[in-house]
Amino acid sequence: MQRFDIDFATVVKLIVWSTIVGAALYWLEWSTGEVFGWAANKVAHAWAWIAGTGFKYMLLGATIVVPIFLISRLRKR
Repeated sequence: MQRFDIDFATVVKLIVWSTIVGAALYWLEWSTGEVFGWAANKVAHAWAWIAGTGFKYMLLGATIVVPIFLISRLRKR
């Protein structure tokens, strides 16, 4: 694993990008709490979809995939 070196150029890039993102957030009148809240809401929505509808799709597909998998494993013996 490489060392986590931060050189001067990296610090300058972080400062520049932080300023650009901060200006954009200020211009849009968003706060960091709103941005993180939006992201958390999207993750929660995706999780609810997976637990609800996505799980049904997985079970439906498993009725075909699992028997084919088991038959292919048994044929290799």
